[in-house]
Formats: sequence, structure tokens, C-alpha cells
Amino acid sequence: MKEKRSIRNKIMGKKKLLIAGGVVVFLVAGVLAKNVLSKNKQAEKSPYKVVAVTHPTDLTMTGNIGASQSEVLDMPDGDVKSIEVKSGQHVGQGETILTTYNADKQSSVLEAQAEIDKSQRAMNSQQQTINNLKKQMGGAAADEKSELQGQLTEAQNAYSDAQASLNADKVKLNTLASKVTQNLRAPYSGYVEIDQSKQNHPVVTLYSDDRQVVTKISEYDYNKIKVGENVKVKALATNKTQDAPITYISEVPTKEDRNNTKYTVKINVDAKRFMIGQTAKVSVKQNELKIPLKAVVNGKVYVVDKKGIAQSINVNGKAENEYFVVKQGLSDGDKIVINPDKNLHDNKKVEDND
Repeated sequence: MKEKRSIRNKIMGKKKLLIAGGVVVFLVAGVLAKNVLSKNKQAEKSPYKVVAVTHPTDLTMTGNIGASQSEVLDMPDGDVKSIEVKSGQHVGQGETILTTYNADKQSSVLEAQAEIDKSQRAMNSQQQTINNLKKQMGGAAADEKSELQGQLTEAQNAYSDAQASLNADKVKLNTLASKVTQNLRAPYSGYVEIDQSKQNHPVVTLYSDDRQVVTKISEYDYNKIKVGENVKVKALATNKTQDAPITYISEVPTKEDRNNTKYTVKINVDAKRFMIGQTAKVSVKQNELKIPLKAVVNGKVYVVDKKGIAQSINVNGKAENEYFVVKQGLSDGDKIVINPDKNLHDNKKVEDND
């Protein structure tokens, strides 16, 4: 009897194990089937791609602060006699920077003065001759007056020639005298730098008070800016900022790598906020909303609300390559379907918001 009971228990245990195993397999199969169905359902629920419309990031450029105008001033002829300012000093328009002395011009002045004295003596001599001839004509006989008149006319002509020569010599003297000692004056107010590494021939550079940012823009971004447009300028070292208009955009590219053509851009800034030589970041706000061109069908796009429901609306704008620039119809943050097809229609759910 005991053996029969043992055999029966073993048989019952095996049955329980088989039943338990079957239950586990059934449960696992059920979970897998549910996952597959869920994935298929999700795939069926979201055949469309929905994205939020946003403004593009600001266009940025890096440049340096410099003087709006700078130049190496032409030195007057001669040797430097005196320097009136120090390098780095601020000068006003018309202020004397240095004085030169030209020894060669001084020699020419002395020669011109000698010519003046000579012409003056010739005039005095002819004037004396004229006076004498006039006296003689007063007591001369009729037949002598004709000869004396000829001499008088000749003396008067000689006097006129001497007077013309004297006047010319005076003009020459004044011109030469003005070049003996000359002043180099600032053509506009600003800061002066004087390089005296070459004896008697200093190099004077003047930087205007006005400041500007000089930067460059690529050919691909050239049409994203325009003269007069306000941009944000920020000094990287001090974090000082200013909103200022673009004053210049070059139409001729700078000499860059052929594969990286760039154009010069200038923006005037406040000299009280920025120093010459500072590195500055220029930011240009991009106001255009761009969406994929394929999102627009017959002048309409599908906007998706918070519940995931699509509604078609009209949009105005223009196509640019693979994008559509929206001028009217959409706002920043709107969600749109970017892959609409013939099956998409109003009030259709296109997004699962769970």
C-alpha cells in the first residue's frame, strides 16, 4: 500500500509541475502579445511627425573694437624741432602735435630775400631816373623834349618790370618762409601714437574718438543682415553691451580662403563703453519663422493643438530652397505636421499626448 501511495504522489507532483509551467508560458506569451499589439497600435496612432515652430537662433559674429578713422599723418619736410604732445595723449582738432625746421628752405628764404632787395634797388634807381627826366623836360627846348620823352618811357617800363619782379619775389619768399618752420596739426580729435624709433623721422598715427566694431560675415549669411539694422554688441572682457545699427556692409569680399568667402561689416559704438582693441560679439536677431517646405500643401499647414488634433490653416510667405519663410499665419511655439499626406484631414488625431 505504501508503494502505491508513493507512486501516486509522484504522478500528482509531475502533473502540478506541468500545469504550473503551462500557466507561466501562457502568461509570458500574453505579455509578449500585448507588447506587440501596443507597438502596432502606437505605430498606427502616430504616422505623422509633429514639431514645434521656433525662431532660428541669433546670428553671431566676432570682431574687434577700433577707431572709426585712423591714419598715419604726413610729416612736413624738415627735421623735428619739437614734439608738443606725448604718445597716447588725446588731442583736439587743429591742435599742434609737433614742429619741424627745414634748413634748406631757410637758405632759399635768404636767396629770395636777396632777390627782393635787388628788385627794390632797381625800382629805386628807375624811380630816380624818372624823376630826373621829368625835371629836364620842364626846361628843355621843343626839339629836346621828344628825345627825353623816349627816355622817360623807357625808364617807366623798366620801373614796371622791376616792380613785377619784386612782387613775384615777395610771393616766393612768403611761400618759402612758411615751409621753414611747419606745424603738424591734428585733422580731427582723437588719440595720437608717436613712434620715435627712427631718429628725426617719427611716425605719427592718429585714432579718432569715434569707435566701431569691425567683423566679417560669410556669403551664406550675407542676406540675413542689412545696413541700418540694429544689432547687439557685447565686449567679451567687460560684458558691456550696446544696441547699435549696422553702418557698413562690404560688397567686395575680403581676401580669405576661396572656400570661405567673407565680407566686412562695421557697426559704430559708444567710445565710453568700448576700448580700442577689445574683442566683441555681435548678435543679430533672426525674426523669420522657417518651416520645412514639404509641410506646406496648397498654401496650408496642419496645426496640432494640445489634444493632438490637427487643423489646417492658411500661411503666407515664400519658399527658399528646402524651407518656407512664414510671414503670416504661424507663431513661435505652434506645433505643425511636417509630413502631411492625402490621408490627413481636419480634426484627425495625429499625436499621442499620454
